[in-house]
Amino acid sequence: MSHTSTTTMLFRRAFRLLKKEGPLYLLNRLFAFVRYLWGRWFAHRTVYLYEHSLVSRDRGQFLPRMDSWELRVMASNDDADRIAAEGFEDCREAFVFAHRSLDAGAVAFCVYAGKELAHVGWLAVDARGKKVVDRFPFNVAFENGQACTGGTYTIPKYRGLGLMPYGYFERFEYLRARGFTSTRNSVAVDNVSSHRAHAKFNPTIYGIGRYRKFLWWTDWRTEELPDGPCKGMPPSPSGGHT
Repeated sequence: MSHTSTTTMLFRRAFRLLKKEGPLYLLNRLFAFVRYLWGRWFAHRTVYLYEHSLVSRDRGQFLPRMDSWELRVMASNDDADRIAAEGFEDCREAFVFAHRSLDAGAVAFCVYAGKELAHVGWLAVDARGKKVVDRFPFNVAFENGQACTGGTYTIPKYRGLGLMPYGYFERFEYLRARGFTSTRNSVAVDNVSSHRAHAKFNPTIYGIGRYRKFLWWTDWRTEELPDGPCKGMPPSPSGGHT
């Protein structure tokens, strides 16, 4: 996407939010976007590193608490064009870098309430896609049937309805049907709601990643957990497993 196209998309996104959500919400999103841009050049993040086994699961255990919803999977900008033409909210207007992510081969899973976007999550099946799904350079063995997930976001008015576990279930099933056997991702250590959603799938938390960035300098280090890998939830602050 060109610089001009990106700028146009940003203005369209801002106008849509102003009209739909009001000035206070637009201001909050603007601050979030500025924080995102700041984090591209200056960052100090600590994350837990997750691995999920892609096994058969009961779909009924992961359904969102909504009367109705629709899932749309986009593997290209052509898919996004087609879905937008059906009247669904264009995820590329809600997330200005979605166009680039689709071009890089990442796959978007969008959950809609009616025609309104409620939730989005991404996956990557190769190293090129991973760069836009999760920037932290943890190892993913794509050549051995492993994939990467990330980029999960639920629109605030739809939070608390179980959309994150449902979205992950659908992503895991998509990958399993294509022969993948496991997937990896990272979760910020203080993102409790995300840890709880992941715990529903009994993942393995196999390490800690520490990422620092200052302009063009970056540093990435991984550490083992004090008591070794654990299942479900990450270790408690005291050091024991939860």
